Amino acid sequence: MSAWKERKLGEVASFSYGKMPDKNRVKEIGVFPIFSGYQITGYYDEYNSDEDLIIVARGVGGTGNVKISPKHSYVTNLSIIAKLDCNIVDKKYIYYNYLINNLRYLDSGSAQSQITISDLQREPIIFPPLPEQRAIASVLSSLDDKIDLLHRQNKTLEAMAEVVFRYFFVDNRKAFWQECTVSKLADHEKISINPNRNPNTLFYHYSISAFDEMQMPICELGSLIQSNKYKVTKNKILFSKLNPHKDKRVWLIPSSIPENSICSTEFQVLNPKAEEYLPFLYCFISHPGNYDEIAAGVGGTSSSHQRIDPEVLFKFKCFLPDDTTLTSYNEMVKPIFEKIHHNRESMQAIIRLRDLLLPKLMSGEVRVKL
Repeated sequence: MSAWKERKLGEVASFSYGKMPDKNRVKEIGVFPIFSGYQITGYYDEYNSDEDLIIVARGVGGTGNVKISPKHSYVTNLSIIAKLDCNIVDKKYIYYNYLINNLRYLDSGSAQSQITISDLQREPIIFPPLPEQRAIASVLSSLDDKIDLLHRQNKTLEAMAEVVFRYFFVDNRKAFWQECTVSKLADHEKISINPNRNPNTLFYHYSISAFDEMQMPICELGSLIQSNKYKVTKNKILFSKLNPHKDKRVWLIPSSIPENSICSTEFQVLNPKAEEYLPFLYCFISHPGNYDEIAAGVGGTSSSHQRIDPEVLFKFKCFLPDDTTLTSYNEMVKPIFEKIHHNRESMQAIIRLRDLLLPKLMSGEVRVKL
């Protein structure tokens, strides 16, 4: 640790505020990544052409977060751009440093508060020599690259499953298949459970945020879960009733899940009446045309939090294929969904390894051999 140095962040980086998009430029170029207060969404303006470090200056739930922007992305005035001196510090090393040393504490928390450039310039940072910074960043980046590869592979597998569904049940739909509703194929399961009554029990929580993050449940003590949940068992489908017209969340629960699995009451739990209905029903509900029609049935007085009534989903018109077609279909898609679930488990294991190594590498407790 003797070679590690402490400096002010302003000594190793220059800062500038983002700016709002030029509407005329947006029309010319089209849609590309944009960094706002807490997410990436929007337009491109050639303002930020490098992969800079971005600090979220203000924004709901995001103040203090640090990201590396993609090349040719746009940064709004809710964030600060940090251009690092690459002769002193490694960009990815600084990024990983602030994954565990979040800058949120610089925000005073008042209604109009935000992180300023002067705050960042005074921020102390301790770092090793540049070669060691790069070696640490390389170790952590290799793990993140593997996570990203598996995530992209799962998107491809989901697309493959959609193609198989379309072949069997859209392009070659048979006139003699029985017309029905979703309720003919699945029950609406609502087994309520209060995890807080078992404060020392570990629960596997299928939450909205867990779906958005990695589509794997998070492990939490009952004492940390304050509201009632639904019990989740194997071979189920979770359909989010919260803003389905904005965010598509349909979760296929596999045949092997941990004990004490629960889900948010923002999910509707579909229990297929026969195991062979599971892949078909999941893909039927997820199919873009069907999903959009179901999601259009949202209601509520709040524009930001609209929900769908269970009847909209369970009374949705469906059909029941013959047994031979279902068997052939299941034989083709079962390996796809097994691979998707295996990839998610692998991602979770890599994340645990990264999160274990991250603080040890950044503190110097574990050193990388150069």
